[in-house]
Amino acid sequence: MNSLQGKVIVITGGAGGIGETTARTAWAQGASVVITDRDGARVEAIAAELGERAAGLAVDVTRREDNQRMVDLALERFGRLDGVFLNAGIEGEVGPFDSRSDAAWETVFAVNVHGVRFGVQAALPALRQNKGGSIVITSSVAGVRGAAGLSPYVSSKHAVIGLMRTLAAELGPEGIRVNTLNPGPVDNRMMRSIEEQANPGHGDEVHTAFAARIPMGRYVTNEECANMAVFLLSDSASGSNGNTFMVDGGYCAH
Repeated sequence: MNSLQGKVIVITGGAGGIGETTARTAWAQGASVVITDRDGARVEAIAAELGERAAGLAVDVTRREDNQRMVDLALERFGRLDGVFLNAGIEGEVGPFDSRSDAAWETVFAVNVHGVRFGVQAALPALRQNKGGSIVITSSVAGVRGAAGLSPYVSSKHAVIGLMRTLAAELGPEGIRVNTLNPGPVDNRMMRSIEEQANPGHGDEVHTAFAARIPMGRYVTNEECANMAVFLLSDSASGSNGNTFMVDGGYCAH
């Protein structure tokens, strides 16, 4: 089923993990995709591999003008914009609250919160011209629960859920849906970083402890998260607005 046939989707954080997998899945389901990341060479290579209906662009989401450039590219190459997957995010440094510097907080919020804000601001005129669309923001289970040692990250992921709910209320009447994708621990680079920072040299033990807290007994995959993102970007989710969509193997069931 090509649920995104003919749609144009912009994706941030597309050089790997959930972002790259979503780009590939959306493209396979008929979408044209603009894949963006700070690693411009990587997203350009992914787009070249996909070929037609794909473009790669170096974007720093903390820069308002870069967010505008990715929307402009979608309009120039594909003529419209149907959805944005605002997925770029960083985990930051792991450590106690009172050891986190101002710079640590500012770096995480610049990407995880202001990067989303700039992405929405850039996309809105094109989505309004399209008379509707879908905005999907990557939050986390950390957006609905606490996690010791991750105060800037957890706070940033709570923040984008608040932003999502506000946008859903404001933009719903215009046919623009806004939701968050909330992954649990994912088997990818970010979790490897968190594991190793939590207990240097013993990341595997942290992984085992995390997995033991998940009813399904394992981390979720990039593919499982991408499938949810693609659903939310598609017309199959036409009634979904203002909600958090968990892909967590039951982590939040406790």
